[in-house]
Amino acid sequence: MTPEAGDRDVRAEIARLSSPEPVSLPWTKRAFDKLFAAFALVVTLPVSLVIASAILLEGLVRRPHAGPVFHREIRVSAGEAFRLLKFRVFTARATREIEQGAMPKRVENDPRNLTRVGRVLKKTGLDELPQLVNILQGHMSLVGPRPAPVAEYEKEIAAGIFRRKAIRAGLSGPAQLMKGSARTREAEILADLRYVDRFRHETPRQLLARDLRLVRRTLRLLLRMTGE
Repeated sequence: MTPEAGDRDVRAEIARLSSPEPVSLPWTKRAFDKLFAAFALVVTLPVSLVIASAILLEGLVRRPHAGPVFHREIRVSAGEAFRLLKFRVFTARATREIEQGAMPKRVENDPRNLTRVGRVLKKTGLDELPQLVNILQGHMSLVGPRPAPVAEYEKEIAAGIFRRKAIRAGLSGPAQLMKGSARTREAEILADLRYVDRFRHETPRQLLARDLRLVRRTLRLLLRMTGE
């Protein structure tokens, strides 16, 4: 099969699996999300306190890096906007850029926009820890497509891609676990859509087992500290 034929097959499967119809989350997934998030918040509380102290201390020493402990962004999960929580990794100037409409990923790609503590947090993935609160609030799941900024979400919807409309966003997800491998944006979208589609065919037990495998893979990826 030629690369062009493979790309056509991927696009055809994306079109087949893209459905705006919301999937129903089984109670096993909802319970697992809440129990795991609550447990993880308690276990990581000492780490979170150290991170918060480091962010505040750096702001006192380097005024351009001063700011709040947490960074909040409007993201979309299951078609609804919510405030995503992260530990702040941006300088004051970069934070203003995002507030004025700049795409967070573009701002993040410039190392000058990250604080020193922020670079460590991005490398380890620990900036995402506060999203455990988003899970307890019911805005997110442990596993699912990553929540998108509103502009990116609307662009996908206009293109007929409904992965972030049909299911709650995840702290981790199939597309994230492809990082470090050869991939395309279409391959990432397809990985998320296949995950969503399984909620229409598989049993709650099968879905929970799949989530457990994905959580284990996520933890292994974090331990590599590659920033992915």
